Amino acid sequence: MSATYNWAYKPGVTNKYGISIASSADNVRPSNACYVALYGNDTTGNGSRQYPYRTITKAVNTVNPSNTVFVLGSGVYREMLTGVVLSYANFVGDGDVTIDVSYFTTNLWSGQYCPLLYNITFKGNGSSCAGFAQVTTIKDCVFDGASPSDRFQFGGGGILTNVIIKNYLSVLYFQGQIPPLTLNNMTFVNCNALSFRNDTLSAVTLSSCIFYKCNITFQKDLGPNSLRYSLFYQCNFRFNVTIDGSGGAVYPNVPAGYTYYSDFNAMKTAYSSVFPTYPSFTGCTIADPKFNNPFIGDYTLAFDSPAKNLSYFGTYIGVSSIAQSIKARAIESAGGFEFSSALNINIADDSITLSDSTIDGQIDTKPIVNLMSREIAKLPSYGFNADRNGQYIDSIADLDITTSVAGSTLSIPAPYIVENGTIVYNGFTYQPGDRFTTIAGQTTFTTVANGVVREIIEAPQRHTIMARFGDGGTSVSVGTALTLGYYYYVSAGSITYDSIIYNFGDIFRAVDTNSFSGAGSVIIALSTESFQHYEPGIKPTSNNTGDMRTGSIIRGNGDPAYIRGGLSVQEFPVNAKFIQIRYIIKANNLKP
Repeated sequence: MSATYNWAYKPGVTNKYGISIASSADNVRPSNACYVALYGNDTTGNGSRQYPYRTITKAVNTVNPSNTVFVLGSGVYREMLTGVVLSYANFVGDGDVTIDVSYFTTNLWSGQYCPLLYNITFKGNGSSCAGFAQVTTIKDCVFDGASPSDRFQFGGGGILTNVIIKNYLSVLYFQGQIPPLTLNNMTFVNCNALSFRNDTLSAVTLSSCIFYKCNITFQKDLGPNSLRYSLFYQCNFRFNVTIDGSGGAVYPNVPAGYTYYSDFNAMKTAYSSVFPTYPSFTGCTIADPKFNNPFIGDYTLAFDSPAKNLSYFGTYIGVSSIAQSIKARAIESAGGFEFSSALNINIADDSITLSDSTIDGQIDTKPIVNLMSREIAKLPSYGFNADRNGQYIDSIADLDITTSVAGSTLSIPAPYIVENGTIVYNGFTYQPGDRFTTIAGQTTFTTVANGVVREIIEAPQRHTIMARFGDGGTSVSVGTALTLGYYYYVSAGSITYDSIIYNFGDIFRAVDTNSFSGAGSVIIALSTESFQHYEPGIKPTSNNTGDMRTGSIIRGNGDPAYIRGGLSVQEFPVNAKFIQIRYIIKANNLKP
């Protein structure tokens, strides 16, 4: 039986976090894991890959959390959660996962040992953990208005890596224990009271971190090797202050007791005048990190960012690929994009911008040859500079903050998602997680099971990544007229077309109907295959019959018309030989 979701975290699949899932059939929950997805069902689900639960609440109250891996499918989780003890539990986001902590009635988890968190965004006003986050690991997470802990203490060997904490308005207190708390590749933005403290039995080590518009307190001497390769910009500082919870508005404001420093040597002098032993501050500086577009949460670094010279290992503008790099270059032959496909696009070295910032842009990659192993692990993605020049890629739908109950007047036309219960609209029955679009004359829905719906304000088609696949067509003989716009693959030898020599492995696009010359062999790579929406980082799948990897490609969940899974759907990995990616930059999704 095949899984109904392209889970990246499943038995036998390696991942960068070293998370291991016990073997199980797709319809059986693994002994050490539990799956949750917005298309799941808390009543009929069992926590397996094929039948996930719908809510985190159901999962953690059904499965013993200790040492369990809770795998969360893409989407926004808004739940009225109650506090539960989840010591040593693991939560990993499988795709783009957001947990809205403003819906919590108490913290998501509580207890002395907070869970291990991977690849999850926490948004809203609140904390994800109640209690001291001891012996915790947090990697590749974002906390927007939220914090990892409400007691502001991390200890017992905690490690935070590649974590963004932004817009947090309360005190965030970092105090290590033995072994020390380690902060690697962290980004702090608009935090009004960060406090770092070492003492006899505790230590905090910061390495390759960025502090942007933050109020920072060093309570005690950090020690000679505790702060290195870090960058500060528009930050206020104070030293040797007993923690009192005070902070204030960030720069250009300077709260009482703080001092603003624009010169790093001046800050070091002030620090050393208070503490007898001060950090070497190796590789540290005060400078603008040059984020690409912090206004929309894009903290990737510009190519000339001084943070790169500090060994900062944050996310970079760039690419990931299946078989070859996707590069933007001013000369088409040197890059990975097909200039003839560009609509409202300017292309320069390492830069793709909109010609007119008020209308959408579009560009295709050159076809990618997938020769190694043939099974596509994920689709390549390209990061756009998004200062109204490109699209911040996001596959999560933005939902209305209020829900609609039976009898409420719905917007026409508008997409909705069923959040609870079962509803009937326009003669059709919809379950939790199902989506529908309203039509003229049908302004209300009915329910017998307390059904609630929420309007989708911005559907994930803004995701804007599309792909098409092919295994190659028939061979083409020398002297045969080519088809304008088709892509051709040199399968042997070398040929000459349009006065250009192409060798084995090269792909070229027919710019006219003339034939090619030479002794090499040529096949059609891509012809009229359609582009469909996909989600980066998730395996594409095909809709198959007879348990064979054949059949048409199914649409990914970047397409709002496609809902992943279902008892009658058989999904298998795509192992196509030729892939082409299309990027659509939506101007109305960009912030100026």
